[in-house]
Amino acid sequence: MEPRLTELNDNEILLYLGHRGQEVPEDLVRQMEICKERVMKAARPRLVWRRVPYDGQKAENLLLPGEDIGKLLKTCREAVLFAATLGPEIDQITRKYEVVDAADALIMDACASAAIENVCNHFEEDLRREITGEGKYLTDRFSPGYGDLPLEIQKDLCRMLNASRRIGLTVSESMLMVPCKSVTAIIGIAEEPQDHRASGCEVCNLFRTCEFRKEGGTCHG
Repeated sequence: MEPRLTELNDNEILLYLGHRGQEVPEDLVRQMEICKERVMKAARPRLVWRRVPYDGQKAENLLLPGEDIGKLLKTCREAVLFAATLGPEIDQITRKYEVVDAADALIMDACASAAIENVCNHFEEDLRREITGEGKYLTDRFSPGYGDLPLEIQKDLCRMLNASRRIGLTVSESMLMVPCKSVTAIIGIAEEPQDHRASGCEVCNLFRTCEFRKEGGTCHG
């Protein structure tokens, strides 16, 4: 399964920039377009994944402690472990612009965050299509550090995927991923349909004028 990176969602970039429903100035829109182009040109998306058995506590040999991941995978007998990265070029170009233009660096960081999410979403779509063909269902994806799933399992997850050799992704002693714009996650495979999280604000047509967001909230809780 090859990584896919498609056109970035402006609303998602604005979310990463802390947009709260205020008017978006034209100069910011133009700056975002320039920064998106730089990020898309620099990105070298790569991913690796494995389908493994799940016994209620472990995904193969990976212990998954915590109530949250247990609830997500409660009807699953298999899971998918995966990791994705945009590559070191994104870190390099962001560091360059931190010196040259701090505002551009900030916007590029938001664009890169939207880009790695884009890659992960496409992987999930492709995997869902494959699993649906087997008459099975996927859960939402869940990453180390979410809820009560310890961030510390990230090292073991990457080791199981051989992520360092296969996609150049490593985890530091302080649990930071290198390259920075990378994601690791677990997705359950179930025999019955699964509940899914509601779509985010970034897909809403009212995103830029939303009265809820101006107050720091959302219309879905």
